[in-house]
Amino acid sequence: MTNVRCGLDRLSEYKSLLSGKRLGLLTTPAAVTGELTDSIQTIGKQFTLSTLFSPEHGVRGDRQAGEAVDSFTDPLTGLPVYTTYGPGRDGMTAEQAEHFDVLVFDVQDVGCRFYTYLAALIHAMEACAAAGKPLVVLDRPNPAGCIRVEGNVPGPGHRSIVSPWEMPQRYGMTIGEFARMVNGEEKLGCDLTVIPVEGYRRDMTWEETGLCYINASPNLPNLAAVRLYSGTCLLEGSCLSEGRGTTHPFETAGAPWIDPYALAERMERYHLPGVRFRPTYFTPTFSKHQGSICGGVQLHLTGGEIRAAETGLRLLWEMKTMSPEENFWIKSDEGFYFIDRLMGGDLLRHPDADPDALLAEWEQASALFRQRALPYLIYT
Repeated sequence: MTNVRCGLDRLSEYKSLLSGKRLGLLTTPAAVTGELTDSIQTIGKQFTLSTLFSPEHGVRGDRQAGEAVDSFTDPLTGLPVYTTYGPGRDGMTAEQAEHFDVLVFDVQDVGCRFYTYLAALIHAMEACAAAGKPLVVLDRPNPAGCIRVEGNVPGPGHRSIVSPWEMPQRYGMTIGEFARMVNGEEKLGCDLTVIPVEGYRRDMTWEETGLCYINASPNLPNLAAVRLYSGTCLLEGSCLSEGRGTTHPFETAGAPWIDPYALAERMERYHLPGVRFRPTYFTPTFSKHQGSICGGVQLHLTGGEIRAAETGLRLLWEMKTMSPEENFWIKSDEGFYFIDRLMGGDLLRHPDADPDALLAEWEQASALFRQRALPYLIYT
């Protein structure tokens, strides 16, 4: 039995916003009711759905990370599906916005800046503001938690799909609260309504909500991966495996040249709260080092709050010292470094980069963000 009711479960209380309107819906398969009925079915049975919009991974969750999602007709509903993700796409077009009167956004976020669903939300707010169409966000709990805020805060000149706004790696808000903050601080003028989660408190863990966790995307299969993601995702910018192609992505890290026992010993010396490091070998079935035996560690959560950003940075740095310097940071085909997109600048590639100094700076920046966010918070 669930202890909270998400926005999707509360539609009957907000009929005046949705009844008699053509509804566009931007969603993913993890957006379900407490009874596990997805948003497309739930909204389609009560109101008039006219259009679906797909972020990364697709409205049916059938696409891997970074895989292009083309527009198509959904075979189950017969509705047009327009993708908001991919090269040259920055959300919906003005022409696509003509297909609905109100846009509903229902996506299960994971509380991390790197997640491209945040960029999809910002683009949706911009498109709705430009078209003069209301946007209704169906809020959901943050599985990474709403108490701790941590990580670097990029400057305004470094926005990208994985760093869409000036916010920490782990930002400690629900997606509805985040929408309120962006709309307010950017003065977007979006006609925004957030349908809040009933019975939710900021200090609730996901387990306390009573909700089932459904993969928010293909490589976040459980809550441990979600809670580590805002830290271990940093490995994506390097030649190291972040565990994609294993059964424990973002909980496992390594490379063919890494001594797993030496790495585990190095990491245990930090005595990081809530996490232990077990030496392991693994062979990714896809992604980096596909088919090669890698040495590394599996991160095991032991309970209590973790410092995900510090954990990820310490792990990246220790593995960097155990790796060849050449080609450690990977580049895109367009020539930019992936780590610079994740971090909003070259702070980790800088020759004078020091983890201790960076963490001290990040703590101050995160504290300032926490104060800025206060006027936009919904839950106590």
